[in-house]
Amino acid sequence: MTPYRPILIVVLLVVFLGTPSLHAQSVPLWDHVDSLPNSPAGRYDDMAWVDPERGWVVNLAGEIWHTDDGAATWTRQALRSDVRFRSVACRDYPSTATGKEVCWAGTVTSTDAGNSAGMLWETRDGGAHWIDITHRISGTVPYGICGMVSIGSKAWAVGAYYGEPTIIRSENGGETWVGTPVGNLAENLIDVYFKNELEGYATGGTDGLATGTAVVLRTLDGGLSWERVHVSSLTAGAQAEWGWKISFPTDDTGYISVEYASSNAPTAKVLKTTDGGATWSEVYIEGSNSSAGLQGIGFISATTGWASGRGVTSVTTDGGTTWTQLGHYNPGTNNGQLDGAMNRFFVVNDTLAYGVGLRLYELTTASSTSTALEAKPLPDAFSLADPYPNPFVEEARLPYSLERASMVHVQVIDMLGRIHRSFPSRYLQPGSHEIIWDGTDEAGTRVPSGGYIFLVDIGDSIETKRVVFVK
Repeated sequence: MTPYRPILIVVLLVVFLGTPSLHAQSVPLWDHVDSLPNSPAGRYDDMAWVDPERGWVVNLAGEIWHTDDGAATWTRQALRSDVRFRSVACRDYPSTATGKEVCWAGTVTSTDAGNSAGMLWETRDGGAHWIDITHRISGTVPYGICGMVSIGSKAWAVGAYYGEPTIIRSENGGETWVGTPVGNLAENLIDVYFKNELEGYATGGTDGLATGTAVVLRTLDGGLSWERVHVSSLTAGAQAEWGWKISFPTDDTGYISVEYASSNAPTAKVLKTTDGGATWSEVYIEGSNSSAGLQGIGFISATTGWASGRGVTSVTTDGGTTWTQLGHYNPGTNNGQLDGAMNRFFVVNDTLAYGVGLRLYELTTASSTSTALEAKPLPDAFSLADPYPNPFVEEARLPYSLERASMVHVQVIDMLGRIHRSFPSRYLQPGSHEIIWDGTDEAGTRVPSGGYIFLVDIGDSIETKRVVFVK
């Protein structure tokens, strides 16, 4: 691991759109943890820690990594080609002995909710063995599990970013799970957070990935029932938006990052509550202009936090009133902080936090302070052209380009979120590529005439394009 820097003021001179711009802020400094290799999927999607020594990270390449020495070294506990790990959670109390931890990992693998082997995985020996426990879910099984959280013997998970929104819960340490659909409140769910065993929050979107806005759900009875407490207004220039990640640094103050679809929006946005989650307001992040959508968000206090996505990471020290864009981490010079693909921040305790994106980063309140400067946004991870011909009869082609080598996952879904075709996941080099769909489902049968959505997911970005099939 990169050693901590001494206490000093660091000035990062980064040019923003050709003009230097300095905003002095005294904030803790993130250090790159070089003991964990870069994610082959383009990003680590989630992580969980049970104490400062023991943690797990997962990615869409089917990997689960574990440390039991405070991130000094890492062991890969799982490498599967048949699943895409999106989320992870562990029993939130220290086990009596190392190696006995109980953890769960969720995937976005299923093509048929209700028949979704490989959706939920579990270990009861610290990760030495991971087993598929999807069969333990009674009721509705989600299309995917995008967010998970555990408190004591209880655990909750939500999904997915397509298909029928579902919340699953366990009240007996993961022995059994119950899935409850909440399609009357949302059309997709991405993340879940519980303050205690009764009060929790889930976020996603109102109308899927092609239309709609962000939604916040709340439960006060441990997940038995949920209510909608906020629906966002659509940001100008965005085709759609939805809530992505939740961070509550205090019981009263909480934040939710907002992701955009096919966006020309001028600024990124977060949702904020100051009354414990009863009401939410919309806060814009000036300077976060690269497609403007956000994914990872994390706060170490009610005022100091980070929001990241689409090539830009921003920091605030005044509760979101003002933001500054950070210089990107450069592995060659060891300058800069974080990358623009951060998806999860995890606060281990009052003095220690981690963040995962393409790499793993560590923050401690004992590390040096820095003067953050605005940085030129990184180019978008990829871009989609319009499918053609549209409408189509025989086949539709979807051109796209990658800015960097990435694991690419493409699915065709209908307007209700049902998956009709999943193309093989491929690791592709930068450049121009194309998907060709002949209007058939997984069984080779021509789908009914109507509107469909190409969903392209490279881990740190999700984009959609609509196409009409005519028989």
